[in-house]
Amino acid sequence: MNVGEISGPDGNSPEPAFAEEELRHRLDAEGSRSVIVVGAGPSGLAIARELERAGHRVTVLEEQDAVAGKCQSVDVDGRAHDLGGHICTNRYERIAELVTELDVETERTTRYRVLDVEGRTAARQAMSFLRGDAFLRYQTLREREFPHITDPGLAHSARALAAPVTRWLAEHGLESMAESFGTGYTAAGYGYLDDDVPALYFVKYAEMTGLLAPTPELLGHTAAFTVTGGFATLWRRVAAELKDVRCAVRVESVERHAGGVRVHTDSGPLEADDLVLAVTLDRILPVLDASSQERDLAARILSHAYHTTLATASGLPDNAFYFLDRYTATREARGHCVSYHHRYPDSDVRTFYSYGRPEDVTALLREDVAGLGGRLEEVHLRRQWAFMPHFGSDDLADGVLDRLDALQGRDHTYYAGGLPAFELVECTVAHAQDLARRYFPRRRHTDPARTD
Repeated sequence: MNVGEISGPDGNSPEPAFAEEELRHRLDAEGSRSVIVVGAGPSGLAIARELERAGHRVTVLEEQDAVAGKCQSVDVDGRAHDLGGHICTNRYERIAELVTELDVETERTTRYRVLDVEGRTAARQAMSFLRGDAFLRYQTLREREFPHITDPGLAHSARALAAPVTRWLAEHGLESMAESFGTGYTAAGYGYLDDDVPALYFVKYAEMTGLLAPTPELLGHTAAFTVTGGFATLWRRVAAELKDVRCAVRVESVERHAGGVRVHTDSGPLEADDLVLAVTLDRILPVLDASSQERDLAARILSHAYHTTLATASGLPDNAFYFLDRYTATREARGHCVSYHHRYPDSDVRTFYSYGRPEDVTALLREDVAGLGGRLEEVHLRRQWAFMPHFGSDDLADGVLDRLDALQGRDHTYYAGGLPAFELVECTVAHAQDLARRYFPRRRHTDPARTD
């Protein structure tokens, strides 16, 4: 059964399919719910954990043969190397809570350096923005136009920050903000600033670095930290705590009806009261009984072809996470390596990151390493991500994230992950936890540590 249309009084602006109080009343009356979560990345596992702790019954389905999504870790020569997200700042309060509750060990991350490709010299990231009048103007602007930017989600700030980032920075005299944060933003996979990325995502990234509003240390770390033994360790620990996580399961079709949902998989059908999509709409669309609203939203989703290459390379600058200045400056450098991480001082294994077509990335990496005075010796693994699902400036200005939020709860379906939250693990986890708390209140007499 397809989801019906949603429209507001003007025929364009959507209204929630169910008022939040009505949803709460339904759940209070019916007690425990059964929920299928599609996707076992951080957002899927976080919402599943929250639901179970609230007394609901959850089945998590993951197409890959392991959990963790874009936070995968692999071992080379007995050392864990993170392929995707793993750097935590002092804004990562939800991750710190998880780490503490699950007794996961953490360590300080490697230092950051900007690498001058031409001169082969490294320096600290310039932070002149924090020491000038521009920062004071930014603080005033933030308080007036997007005061909730650090809250979970994006819809609350999307319209105020819909303009392309270079235009938005110029309009407000904040060009030095790009000088201080642009290199790291691009190196992390969020796009090139001259590629018309909306200001929303750049500002969210800058805020989540923790540099714009310093907060007390987390877990004893005064700077960025990560999980000892690989970031996937945390997500494996979360998955191990859950009752029903099924990996290597392919969803073949989803049928939603008045009484709940039916999910057909390659290992058989499943029935549940509700469905959580912790994968992006464009990815699940081929098997979803999608409404025209969902199809329209899916068609507007953009992402970056972002690549991780784990390789042994000798002769390069060591012991830091390096952002390559020349290749992060403009989209014209797409295909070249934008950053690399040398995590272990006594190992030549490094993790390289690039944008572009696979054939360009493969061909240019050897050239880039040689240009830095090094030698690419052995490639252990390549991984391509459809990274940072997002919307364009015009769609943000038209309220596309409000439309997505209005679909929450419609036809027993909820949407989590990087699209409504921003592609940072702290952001996706916080949004997922709040989504569960908002729509699935805790059953009475439920012990948070038990779901029996």
